[in-house]
Amino acid sequence: MRVAIIGAGISGLALAYYLQKLGVPYDLFEAGAQVGGNIRTVKMHEYLLELGPNALQNTPELEELVRELKLEREVVHASPENDHRYVLRDGIYKRLPSSPFALMSGNFFSWKTKYRILKEKDVPPADIDYETVEQFFERRFGHDAARYTVSPFMTSLYAGDPKQLLVKKALPRLKELEMRYGSVLKGLAQQRGGFAKHRSFSFAKGMRTLPYAIADKLISLHTEHRVEMITRSQGKYVVSCASSGDYDTEEYDLLVLALPAQQAAELLHYTFPGLSAALQNINYPPMAVVHSVYNRKEVTGQLNGFGALHPQAEAAFACGSVWSSSLFDGRCRPHEVLFTTFVGGGQAPKKALKEREQLMRRVHEELAALHLISADKPNFQHVHLWKHSLPQYDIYIEDAHQLAKGLEPEGLFIAANWQAGVSVANCVHHAKELAHKINLKRPGHLNR
Repeated sequence: MRVAIIGAGISGLALAYYLQKLGVPYDLFEAGAQVGGNIRTVKMHEYLLELGPNALQNTPELEELVRELKLEREVVHASPENDHRYVLRDGIYKRLPSSPFALMSGNFFSWKTKYRILKEKDVPPADIDYETVEQFFERRFGHDAARYTVSPFMTSLYAGDPKQLLVKKALPRLKELEMRYGSVLKGLAQQRGGFAKHRSFSFAKGMRTLPYAIADKLISLHTEHRVEMITRSQGKYVVSCASSGDYDTEEYDLLVLALPAQQAAELLHYTFPGLSAALQNINYPPMAVVHSVYNRKEVTGQLNGFGALHPQAEAAFACGSVWSSSLFDGRCRPHEVLFTTFVGGGQAPKKALKEREQLMRRVHEELAALHLISADKPNFQHVHLWKHSLPQYDIYIEDAHQLAKGLEPEGLFIAANWQAGVSVANCVHHAKELAHKINLKRPGHLNR
């Protein structure tokens, strides 16, 4: 049995890695010269810039993967205090409560809002078709809690709008807790470690360390091989790709697409037109990533946390910033600080498309006002635009999920963040499970 995997982002790389461990023959095709997909680190001058995800959450799969790749010495952990998140409220940053005790004892919410949150345990469960994240949180926790917790975090996690994201897709665990225990708070209390958080970590040379390390282990990775067409013949998938002016065609028993939805749609247009049409409806809003560096002595505001989020209710220009130099060492020179700011996403897509100079100026002005920065301009600034950032888990993604699941008996599988979940941890977990599912299809696997 042979498996074709198309796309060497973290999902495709992880799947190939796990298939290789199981002894399943595969070919992994990547159109570009580099691997990693949305995980992209660049070194400019003295600065280490993350254009995609800035950190990882230490899940069992990632811990095991780091150990197997012998990357332990490359790992850099965020200190516990730097896992604190801040939210803009009434024009100033307030630390978001990290536990039920902190929630009730702190001043982030009014007593009226705290009482409403506690009353969540008395709100009956409701299975509402196409309920959005915002509707779910307002129903269970009230309007104020939804505005100042859910809104900024949906932008942080999905670059999305909680008014559009479906709770059962974007936050399935919370919906499961409501239906199983009758209350999210009761469910979290019942489950051991329900309020626990995973430590954030990265690598000394940046996030690209992980995909590059996986790629180095793979024996059947083919970069600069662009798949031009996929057809079917006698139950097999015929994959045709271009490389260095040549045109190769190979047959495979199973096909795995590890691509963004629009790219997958193009390849499936003739073979599976229904899924292709559904994939074209998945929304990827634009997001601009702006890196700004200042002298530390010019920044009066404290930077003892992961970063700050901006709820839509505050009408800020940016969605928020990661305090990169406080989170991990080696991101800029010792006497400087580095902010990684995000603009646009599902709540304000047009902002990401502003002219580069205007983006940099608006971000600097907002950083200066909120962090009490005295500098007239940053020491260094860089902009990267993701024209298509993250897939939106809204009503339009449901058809694609259902159709993709229905085609698995045909030997077509998906390993991509539009199905697995948008985080790196989600993608690695899904890839490992998919590798074992594929392994079960090998002839005689029960005798192995």
